Amino acid sequence: MEENMELTAERSLEIITEQLEKSRRAVSKDTGEWLFVSGLTTMITAVIVASVNYLTWTPLAHLLWFALPAVVGLVMRRGRRNRVPVPESFVGTLVRKTWYTILAFALVYAVVAFIWNQVVYRFESPEVSSRIAMHIVPTILTLLAVAVSMTGLILKKRALVWFGLLSFVIFRFGVFWILCARLLPPDVLGRLSLVRPCELIFLFALVGLMLPGLMLKASSQPSPKGKGEN
Repeated sequence: MEENMELTAERSLEIITEQLEKSRRAVSKDTGEWLFVSGLTTMITAVIVASVNYLTWTPLAHLLWFALPAVVGLVMRRGRRNRVPVPESFVGTLVRKTWYTILAFALVYAVVAFIWNQVVYRFESPEVSSRIAMHIVPTILTLLAVAVSMTGLILKKRALVWFGLLSFVIFRFGVFWILCARLLPPDVLGRLSLVRPCELIFLFALVGLMLPGLMLKASSQPSPKGKGEN
């Protein structure tokens, strides 16, 4: 009787562990697809905005960035149309709310910073404006890098945490432009300055979103023994 109870308890624990692992893999795959689509869509948008800016020398193309969340949502909805919905779980809720919060902060900051900068550049001297202007792109890239690392912590994916940290260091502290200044000739640097900050956003989407998305999708597949990662 006692042995049967112990076996039943062990089997129950195994079932719970298997279900948790299955849920974690499902959330990892779903999050990986979202990161991949977001990264790819962001890269395409960066190319379009940079091309329009380069050809027309007008900042109006940057308005396309505000349509990016809607485009990503539309692509994801079409891609999941014939799939079984991922069951809601505590892990999935954490990931979703993390990204929703970060994106909300990024959007609000972008709008407020744009309005603030327009007022500053209109009523203040260039010297004062350069000191008190709000830097939109570095701040948004920082927020997105934090979101990537937090997703890695929630899903227990060290590589994802490092992707976020690496993106933050390279693109927030100007490491990318330091390398470009040392490796590229002046005429190429001049052409790159015409499309700023699209090249930074493109590279961040590649390193911080698309590659982590591919990694999550790959790691969400069950091993040959039918068990997921530890």
